[in-house]
Amino acid sequence: MKKEVLILLHPDFEEIEAVTPIDLLRRAGIIVHTASTSNQLEVLSKGGIQIKADSLLSDHEHSLYDALVIPGGPGIFKIRDHSLVQKKIREFHNSEKCIACICAAPLLLLDQGLNETFSMTCHPSVESEFSSLNSESTVTNQHIITSKGAGTAIPFSLAIIEHLLDKDTAQSTADAICF
Repeated sequence: MKKEVLILLHPDFEEIEAVTPIDLLRRAGIIVHTASTSNQLEVLSKGGIQIKADSLLSDHEHSLYDALVIPGGPGIFKIRDHSLVQKKIREFHNSEKCIACICAAPLLLLDQGLNETFSMTCHPSVESEFSSLNSESTVTNQHIITSKGAGTAIPFSLAIIEHLLDKDTAQSTADAICF
């Protein structure tokens, strides 16, 4: 059975941190669904690129996926109190399903208290909110994957592929894009 991933698109998301996982996970044979956290399918990124999500997050209230991926960007600060985003994070964590956050998105894990149990990394601009962090650019700790930012989007995506599938598939995906 194919793995399925839900990637959240929030207003002011970082484009590279969303599009890179969408692309690489699909190359690896993973089914990717994108969901807007707002009430519109069209989501405007930090850089002014409008991307149309497959659906609204509210359409996925009872859907089951193998992983939840949340790109960063300044929009993270606007969704920290988004009740459905918080609920999804709790559901994935309680089921021990993969939660992958990049850049400022690990703040959403911090808000759930997950930083107390799991080693994480994040963008330097939000480091001061965490009591302790791992210095690596991408960190996998059990079912939690975090990464520093746009420049780490490829290793972040490959870590998700390795977690959901296997190391060989992650390596063949990396090879296919000359990484």
